[in-house]
Amino acid sequence: MATTRSLLEAAVALARTRRKADLEDLLEELRIPSISTLPESHDDCLRNARWLRDRFSAMGMRADIVDGLPGRMPVVVADWDGQPGQPHLTIYGHYDVQPVDPIEEWTSPPFEPSVRDGQVWARGAADNKGNHMATVKAAEHLFAAGGPPINLRFIIEGEEEITGTTLPHYLRTSSAQLRTDAVLIFDSGMDEDGNPTLATALRGLLYTELHARGAAVDLHSGSFGGVAPNPINTLARVIGELKGRDGHVTIPGFYEAVRKPTPDELAAWKAKDASYAETVKRMTGARALEGEPGFLALERAGSRPTLDANGFIGGFTGKGAKTVVPAEAWAKVSMRLVPDQDWESILAAFEKHVHSLTTPGVEIGVGVLGSAPPVTCPVDHPPARALQAAYREAFGKDTALIRVGGSIPVAVDFKEALGAPLVISGIAQADSAIHSPNEHLVIDNYHRGIEAVIRFICGLAET
Repeated sequence: MATTRSLLEAAVALARTRRKADLEDLLEELRIPSISTLPESHDDCLRNARWLRDRFSAMGMRADIVDGLPGRMPVVVADWDGQPGQPHLTIYGHYDVQPVDPIEEWTSPPFEPSVRDGQVWARGAADNKGNHMATVKAAEHLFAAGGPPINLRFIIEGEEEITGTTLPHYLRTSSAQLRTDAVLIFDSGMDEDGNPTLATALRGLLYTELHARGAAVDLHSGSFGGVAPNPINTLARVIGELKGRDGHVTIPGFYEAVRKPTPDELAAWKAKDASYAETVKRMTGARALEGEPGFLALERAGSRPTLDANGFIGGFTGKGAKTVVPAEAWAKVSMRLVPDQDWESILAAFEKHVHSLTTPGVEIGVGVLGSAPPVTCPVDHPPARALQAAYREAFGKDTALIRVGGSIPVAVDFKEALGAPLVISGIAQADSAIHSPNEHLVIDNYHRGIEAVIRFICGLAET
């Protein structure tokens, strides 16, 4: 144990003396525009994968780029088995990022990182490069201090933002070679009060695209208005009827399988709900919060399922006037699902409901853009306790146990294929603007996060 403590102290000391270099390394990765959804960014994604592989190789880890299915982004896998008999930890992150539009709303260019006001501003700063670089740097300092006290594996994918297939396929076909004692999914963040968090559940996802078709071609709205079917009118009406003004989703059976929160969860949420609601309004600039009446804001944000329209297009949208009845319209609609909802059952009910709401002259097709089941994450195991202790030392704060409103699609594959405890956390502050213009990360969180991961890894050696 004394050896582990001395290693811990040496690695933390290195992290504190190398903060400038650690930040520079993060900025270097942030300059790579690795947007997985854009075909023109394919080469940049590959460049980011090679950049990470080379960092792991320089530490002395066996590092490879695992190619996936044709046209998909590869997975970076790095292994070190230098501590026989000691626990094994797998660390997950993703190197792909969201698109940057609307570009005109960025204060500084999204791939030219700007350091100001104690924060770094760039696409990917919080989601997920700041998070995974904190774990990479923690390992780097442990190697420099003499070597980690446990065995390590990094798995960093390039398709998280597009609910990709490469990593799930890899995990399920290579599970026998990927045995591990714990999986750290470092793709989350702090709560609204600035406390470290540990996820007890993740919401699942059903992401769909609706394609409405009316006449064969766009039509003059004067000559044909009043008799021609209008896909925009119909699709807007359908979307509006999918959810009431009170936030209640109208899909038959949508709420049947929803697992209720525990009394302890409800008590904890009730104690902080008012301050949470005010914080969210301040952070988002919203005049009021919406959602189902009779539920706490924290319930609606984590333990209740949702339905939201994410995009709508059709007809003439350019400047000026062009009066047409459009032939087609499209909308994107996502549902966040909670335990024990099944996305396939919800999809079948959703399709049936959409078709029941359309008009006779408009046909609506439903396509699936992405899906992931909800995941529950028990926290009554040694890895979870080790992370909470590490956060207490690095941040001087207790860890909040939360239900995460977002989804990490590959979490279920880790859970089912590897069967090891999941520890889901991260260092992005609550107002980091992930997926939005002006994404940013508190630099102090980054440095403290590096120290926390060092302490977590060393803590696992003593469990």
